[in-house]
Formats: sequence, C-alpha cells, structure tokens
Amino acid sequence: MENLIHILPDSVANQIAAGEVVNRPASAVKELLENAIDAGATEIELHVQDAGRSLIQVVDNGCGMSEKDAQACFLPHATSKLSSAQDLLQIRTLGFRGEALASIAAVAQVELQTRRKGDEIGTSVRIEGNRLGPVEACSCPEGTCIKVKNLYFNTPARRQFLKSNEVENRYIEDEFNRVALAQPQIRFSLYRNGQKVSMLDAGNLKRRIVQLMGKAFESRIVKVSETIPSLSISGYLCSPDYSVKGRSKQFFFVNRRFIRHPGLSNAVEKAYQDLLPEGKSPAFFLYIETDPATIDVNIHPTKTEIRFKDEHLLYGVVLSACKHALGINQMRNVLDFESSQALPYRYQPKNQMPGIPKPRLHAGYDPFTNPNPGENASFSGISPAFPHGNAGNASGTDAAYREAYRENFALMQQGAGDAAPNQLVLDCYEEILSDTRLDPLFPLPAEETAQAREPGSRIPSGDPEKEKGGSGSRIFQIFDRYIVAPLKSGLAILHQEAASERVIYNDLVQKTGTARLSQRTLFPQTIDLSASHAELLRDVREMLNHLGWSIEWLGQNTFMVNAFPAGIQESLVQESMENLLDDYAANLLKGKNAGSAASLPAAMARQLAVKQGTPLCQEEILYLANRLFSGPEPEISPSGKRILWIISEKDFASLFNDPFPWTGKPLAEKPVTERPVIEKPLANKPAIDKFSTQDPSATSP
Repeated sequence: MENLIHILPDSVANQIAAGEVVNRPASAVKELLENAIDAGATEIELHVQDAGRSLIQVVDNGCGMSEKDAQACFLPHATSKLSSAQDLLQIRTLGFRGEALASIAAVAQVELQTRRKGDEIGTSVRIEGNRLGPVEACSCPEGTCIKVKNLYFNTPARRQFLKSNEVENRYIEDEFNRVALAQPQIRFSLYRNGQKVSMLDAGNLKRRIVQLMGKAFESRIVKVSETIPSLSISGYLCSPDYSVKGRSKQFFFVNRRFIRHPGLSNAVEKAYQDLLPEGKSPAFFLYIETDPATIDVNIHPTKTEIRFKDEHLLYGVVLSACKHALGINQMRNVLDFESSQALPYRYQPKNQMPGIPKPRLHAGYDPFTNPNPGENASFSGISPAFPHGNAGNASGTDAAYREAYRENFALMQQGAGDAAPNQLVLDCYEEILSDTRLDPLFPLPAEETAQAREPGSRIPSGDPEKEKGGSGSRIFQIFDRYIVAPLKSGLAILHQEAASERVIYNDLVQKTGTARLSQRTLFPQTIDLSASHAELLRDVREMLNHLGWSIEWLGQNTFMVNAFPAGIQESLVQESMENLLDDYAANLLKGKNAGSAASLPAAMARQLAVKQGTPLCQEEILYLANRLFSGPEPEISPSGKRILWIISEKDFASLFNDPFPWTGKPLAEKPVTERPVIEKPLANKPAIDKFSTQDPSATSP
C-alpha cells in the first residue's frame, strides 16, 4: 500500500505560516516596523497605498544588511536575534522567530534595498512568492527600504476576505500608533496614498501621547511611577472625567512590546472603582520593565500575549501604583496622615463592655393621628417616612397600610382581560399616551400637534372628557434607569436610554438634509484631535453639519466648532466629538452600517441619549414616552436593544399561581397525599426469605 504521509513543499508551508503571521495588511506593517526598530533606526517612514493591498513600504536609517544577509533574511526561521534555546530566556528584541519576512514573501511581491553604514554600495533583492529574483548592486541611502506589493496576489481567497479600505486603514493606523507609543525616542512618519497623515517627532513619552491623541490629552493625564527590585512601572493615567466605551484607549507595554492582558486591565479598572460612569472604561498608557527571564513571549504568532512568572505580584503593584497616582492627584479619596483632626472613634479599655445605645423617641409623635405631622418631623431619632419607630400604634399602622394596598389593588384590577400580543402593545401605546396630559418639557412641533388631534391618532387628544380616570403621575421612573407605566391589563417597562436613543435617531433621520436644532457657541471653539480622529472628521464633516453641527477645518488636526446639537454642554464639545468619532469608528471596524447614511446618526444618537442613572422629572418622562410612541419602531433601539417590555396581568397571575381570569375565588387546594409508612424491621426479628413458602411466625419443632 502506498504511503499517505509526505512532507509539504516549502512554498505551501510558507503560505500556511503566512496565514497566521500576516492575516491582514496591518500585520505586515507591524512586522516591518518592528524589524526597523530592532535594526536601531532613529527615523522610520511608512507608506501605504490602497489600504496596503497595492503597497506597504517601510524606510529606515538602521544598520542595514550585507548582500548575503539580504538574501538569507527571506528564508524560513532565519534570524539574527537568536542562536540557541537559552537565548529564549533573554529576549529583548521585538522579533526573534524569523518567520515574518518569509511569510510576507510567500504571499506578496517584495523589493528590498539595503546598505550598511560605511559601505559604498548597497544591495537590491527581489522575491515573489518565495521565488528569489535577481540580486543586484544598487545606490541607496544607509539603512533599509522594503516594498511589499500586491499583497495576497497568489491567494485570492484571502484577498477577498479583506474589509473595506476604511476598515483596513484603521487597523494599519492602530498598529502604527502602538509601535510609535512604545518608541517615543524614534521619529515616525505615516503617508497614505502619497499624502502625509502623521508626523511624530522624537521626544519624551508625554509629548508622543499628545502628538497621537491630541492636545486635549495634555491636561487629562497624570503620571504613574513605581519601582520595586524585580520590575518598574511608569506611564500615564487619564483622569476619570475622560472615559470611553471599551478598551480602545488602553495601552500596556512590557519591555517596549505592546501586549493585551485582561488581568492587568482589571487591576487598573479596580483602581478607578467608583470613579467612572457605568459602562465606561479608563484610558491609560502603562509601561512595565522587567527581567526577560520572568516572562514568556513565545505564546502566540502575533506576540501580543505574555505569561508572567509572578502575576499576583504584578497585579498588586499595578493596582497600588494606579491608586497612588490617582490619590496624589486628588482624583480619589486618600488617607491624610498629616491631618490634625482626630478620628471619630473613642477607644475603650480591653475588658470594658460598650454601653447599649438608647433611641430617642418623642412620646407625643403619632404620624397617623397628628393632622400636621410636619411639626414633629424635625425631631431627631424618628422619621415620618418610617412610622414603625412608634411601636405603640400598631393598629393605626395596619389600617394605613391596608388603605394603601386597597388603592393599589383597585388600580391593578381595572379592566382585567386577556388580549392578543399585538393588541396588547397597541393598548399600551394608547394607554400610556392617554396619561400624558401634562405639558411636555419641549412642546411638539405644530405639524405633529395637528396630527395628534386627528381621529384615530395614538397621541393624546388633550380632551379631558376622553381621558378621565387617568393621572399623569401613574408614569414614573425607578432606579433612575427605567420608566414604568401601569396599564389596565398589566405593566409596561421602558428602558430610558434605549428609548431616548430611538427618539433622537428618528429625529435625525427624519430631518436629514435640514439643520437639526442646534445652539451656537458664544465664541468659536477650537478643538485639536488625534491624526486618526482628524482624518475621520474630515470625511464626515459635511454630514455632521447637516445634523446640527457647524464645523470648519483649519488645517492639520485642528477644527473650529461654531455650533453643536442641543443637549451637549459647551464645555464638553471636544470630549463629545471624540466620543462620537470613537463610536463611529468602532462600528466601522465591526462592519455595522459601514458606509451607510444611517451609521452616523446612529452614533450621534448613542452619544446624545439620556444615560442610565440620570433622574428625570415628570415632564421629561412624559415627553420621552410621547415622542417614542409617536415615532416609528418604538420597540427596538438603533443599537438593537429592546426598549419595551409588557408584563400582562396573566404573567403576574402566573407568578403567584393565581387563576386567570380572576374569579374572586382562591385556587382549590391540592389534597395532601399521605405517604405509606414503611415499618423498619426489628433488630431481633428473623429475616424473611422471599423465596420461602414457610410461615416465618411458625416455630420449628
């Protein structure tokens, strides 16, 4: 029989390896930039065309290579950074496997020009699909210039699975920013389709952060510094006022290598405990320097995962350093050991028992018989909101509670009856809106008010004769998150943030092409953004100007804001714009509504929506319910979150095992089935043989 196992050709093996190392153009960018850093470059240029599909070019002024090294660098597992297995314990370079160039050359057309310092002539090498082309002498500057053309030209399936140019450019820029943040002493430049996108001068870490993230970050970050014998932690934390959704602004570097580590991120987030709004994450730039022998970077092909020898120690040091940095910058409460104020505790001798505290009661206070309870409410020791403090009036308390329960039961039992689900939803709309007789906080436009008065409209008509029996106070807010509306046939619960998002989105989409209600700034505001944000804003500026903004581009990464949508504080224009662009970019990377006309209004609605935990007054609650049910798709928010839950009376009955429809009679109690009593055999009773026919009570002769 013929043998089945055989060795794959080198070309096939390299293409398989390329799928792990170079899974998109951004991966090739990362590997080439790291090679330039390992070569000792002080200036690095990155040129990208067609989102990396047509060209990725990296130019550096590093040490360069000889003619022999220029050919050998494309061989599998060819590296200058390791010579034995012991070197894996002392890795300080970014690359060490020798797979990157071989993998790139397997799926692209590569041209390399390099010259060592002191050499008069350089070397030019061409390679295509791992087939080495001509090797020639050439005239080139000191350093290395490598061009990667037509990426995935021989693997069309992989090329077809690439995302749009906008998405791939975002990935490339993210990798560029990470490498640039790890090496602030190097000068970086990024060119896209021949246009300069970013120019980062060499400097310190704070300057590099400001260059990449915008000038606004200069006042947002605080320094972190902690050193122990085995490791040191440095970097910057952002103030709790600036927080983002997700972890896109969280950067961890270990020995100048970008990593992802959920445990360390959790340590930083724990230091921000009780300082951030719900659903937001802190932004930080932290650098860890440790002995290479205490970490293992040879885990994943992308080398972004690291194992630490003592993760518990590192977790504690990161948590302590971040808490200390936030504390000394007065961003969280700290102990002041220099304070002259004594602690509010009285220490007793060891064997002395503390006295039993005695409550102070007012003998004449009675919340049920006193016609004016406010007169005694100021007395300390009892609150009129909690009448159980007066134990001498149990009968009055029971009567008051019975009266309250009776009113609630009467409200719940109005119009009991079953209905189809769609009819129940329609009843919910009409019943909630029938209770919104109070004037809304923001009156409806004239055309909507006229439509509301038409027969058959689900918006309340305002006729008190048609709205008898309702009360606007029946719609209320709980937990500062949800809006509850009791119905004749159940209960409706609205998610206030999702409902607000839907209302704002409908308003933006229905008024596309016209100016949304906006407010002009007293003085034009100048905002400075990061390079990625600035490029994104230049692309969507015209659309934003139709959605209530008035933005002018002043050049580079600077913009002037003359007006902004109502609902944004003037002092938070910069932060609101950054959050809006972050949200829009995140959805582009996820492929949600990418490039559609609804993607920007959806991102804007998420930013302007009433957040969870925001208390609303009665007029705001009524206005939100009114606008939600008078617009399209009131059940689902633009983010896909459910807005409305309807709990029918039948659902409530099932919770308590009550009959439905309500008959006024309790359920018949189930008869208790008595279990048979099994008599246990006595210890001295003879055992019964079930196969014997002899009477066990009979005595033997």
